[in-house]
Amino acid sequence: MSQRERHFLEAFLEGTEAVADFIVENEAIAAVPVVSTVLKLVKGLDDLRSKILKAKLYKFLTEPSVLRSVNAGRIRSRLDKDEQRHAIGEALFLTLDKMTDLKKPELLGRAFAAYLDEVIDSETLLVLAHAIDSAFVGDLEYFLTHHAPEGQEGNPSAYRLLPAGLVDYSNFKDTPLGVALRTVAAHTHPT
Repeated sequence: MSQRERHFLEAFLEGTEAVADFIVENEAIAAVPVVSTVLKLVKGLDDLRSKILKAKLYKFLTEPSVLRSVNAGRIRSRLDKDEQRHAIGEALFLTLDKMTDLKKPELLGRAFAAYLDEVIDSETLLVLAHAIDSAFVGDLEYFLTHHAPEGQEGNPSAYRLLPAGLVDYSNFKDTPLGVALRTVAAHTHPT
């Protein structure tokens, strides 16, 4: 996100907050029944979204391979020397925020740990984050537990993983990104 976009987002959020404050502070507007109901619903949804994001972040951070890498001090040394550290942090946060399954943050955490351990580079981490987010978690689990070097043509999961870039359209074999995900899984497999 550029500096300009970041400033716009901050202004938008502050503006939204100002509108909510104005509505609450203005007795005439607050007295309109639908307004108070909508504000309560919005506040409830915000609380729920916040709790869900916290659960996703917790799953991501407490993934054992992330804890091992962080405890070994690799997070600071790896991120300090990577010029893309801001892009990585932003991408991880935004990806976690939109994930629709609580198993995906764990897999994303494993990819992050592999990045910290220098098994994959930052570009691969960013692309894997997108692939993990866009794929159905059951298909990801199947992909990681069933390796078919000759290809997976006819496998429904393989067809659904095509848009995520993990399987090649021409032969249904693993793409380089698919190989990277398998490498992440092998590196971070609990022992």
